[in-house]
Amino acid sequence: MRLNMEISENQMASFNELKDRTGASTMKDLINNALTILEWLVNETAHGNDIAAVNESGTAYRVLITPLLQHVAKAERSALAGKA
Repeated sequence: MRLNMEISENQMASFNELKDRTGASTMKDLINNALTILEWLVNETAHGNDIAAVNESGTAYRVLITPLLQHVAKAERSALAGKA
């Protein structure tokens, strides 16, 4: 199956920078890795877990919040409320 999409020059530049920084050999490799990470993020969020970046000393962290993950969390809360 083939997927065609239009993206801006800025987005393409970001993709190319990520491809270079990560050492991905192809755009397909970059996107497959991104989808794997997104799937993990969604599954963890669905299980009620926060996704966070923690500094080495463990003294500070930042929770990742995106519209997609907020949607997943809200849907899961609604599903749990419906079971109660």
